Amino acid sequence: MHRQSKKCRDCYAQEKARPEHYIERVCKKCGKTFTVHKIHVERGQAKYCSRSCARSGSPTRKKSAPIVVCENCGKQFSKYKAEIVKNQGNKHFCSPDCWYSYNQRDNHYLWTGGQHDRLNPEGVAWRKAVLKRDKRHCRICHANKHLEVHHIYPFGTHLEKRWEVANGLTLCHSCHTGFRHREMDYVEILRFIASVPVEVWYVEPE
Repeated sequence: MHRQSKKCRDCYAQEKARPEHYIERVCKKCGKTFTVHKIHVERGQAKYCSRSCARSGSPTRKKSAPIVVCENCGKQFSKYKAEIVKNQGNKHFCSPDCWYSYNQRDNHYLWTGGQHDRLNPEGVAWRKAVLKRDKRHCRICHANKHLEVHHIYPFGTHLEKRWEVANGLTLCHSCHTGFRHREMDYVEILRFIASVPVEVWYVEPE
């Protein structure tokens, strides 16, 4: 009898059901008379003639939707409590467009600061220029592998010299580590090294 159509229930009642076990009830929603088994009445069921009447008349279907304010445009709109619980944070948005417009950069809960200043286009161009000037060789040990570009004046404290080619010096990783956190102690000597032109001579192996 589960999920059968009305026609099947009528056929079952006519052919196999015992009429004395069925009684008539009046739908609480639309007032229509319908037949139902006594057991459903004993269970406190059989109040509605159909699913549509049951859903529209059941107290459990009446949901309250609180009024919230869109964080982006300020519009007031209703939002079910279940949707509010699913929120990331306590902000509400009336549309996907408002959510996207608001959740940029610092406003997004996964924002970690974005691209580092050293990786911006100006920094990339500066690094290439220093490597080209130094013929892609370490200015201390003359190695040509694992190269890094060192800021003679520290990157974080001398913003006006940050992207000057004269403030850069090509070093290998091993040599570079010796100057870290002690940049100001070696400014003069490194500036002198950077000012000396580089000549690379290739010698045929014997």
